Amino acid sequence: MVSAELPGLNKEDVKVEVTEEAVVIQGERKREFEEERHGIRHSERSYGAFYREIPLPQGAKADQAKAQFNNGLLEVTVPIPEAQRRTRQVPIEGGEERRPVGSQTGKTQTQTSKAG
Repeated sequence: MVSAELPGLNKEDVKVEVTEEAVVIQGERKREFEEERHGIRHSERSYGAFYREIPLPQGAKADQAKAQFNNGLLEVTVPIPEAQRRTRQVPIEGGEERRPVGSQTGKTQTQTSKAG
C-alpha cells in the first residue's frame, strides 16, 4: 500500500498510474485567493506540479491495483504475491548504556546545611 497526504486537493487534481515496475502519482496544486478589505483588493495565485514514482517489487499484480481518495488522503493498493513479501529483522547495535540523570554508581551522598 502506498499512502500520500494531499491536503487541499480533490481526486480530479491527481492522476495515478500503475505499471509493472512502479506506482506513479502526479498532479497539480492550484490555489487562488481573493480578498477585498477597506477598498484594497488582494489577489494571490499559486501553482505547483508534483510527480512521485514509487518502485514495485517484481511480481506485483499491477492489473489488480486499486486507488481510493478520502479527505486529502490517497491510498493505492497493489497486491504482491506471498513469496515476494520478505521481512528481515535488523539487529540494533549500541554503544554505551546511559544512566538516568542524577544516579550515582554505588555512592550515597548526604548534604547538610546549617542555618545560623
